[in-house]
Amino acid sequence: EKLELYSGDRPIFDMFGVEDEIGRALDKQVPLKSGGYLVIDQTEAMTTIDVNTGSFLGQRNLEETVFRTNLEAAQAVARQLRLRNLGGIIIIDFIDMDDAEHRRQVLRTLEKALARDHAK
Repeated sequence: EKLELYSGDRPIFDMFGVEDEIGRALDKQVPLKSGGYLVIDQTEAMTTIDVNTGSFLGQRNLEETVFRTNLEAAQAVARQLRLRNLGGIIIIDFIDMDDAEHRRQVLRTLEKALARDHAK
């Protein structure tokens, strides 16, 4: 009852923008909702992920902007690792933070997001 045969003239991937989504999922640059972005580079030896603030300007100060961007990036990184089926050596270059508690929170956020991956 949840399955339905599609018999329309227009390709179903076009209707739902599937090919566009696949293309975006595999782009080297991945935008974040905040205006920041990830840059993902893959080589035979490793994958590197660089986090950038982009146009995201925080309300209070630079440290808060960096912290919020890194928190969002931690969740996005885990999602991208699953989408791209990435493993092996992965280096994530978060934006530098002075506050040790902020660093711990970003690490905890990444660990929680990665723990949701059942295919470890």
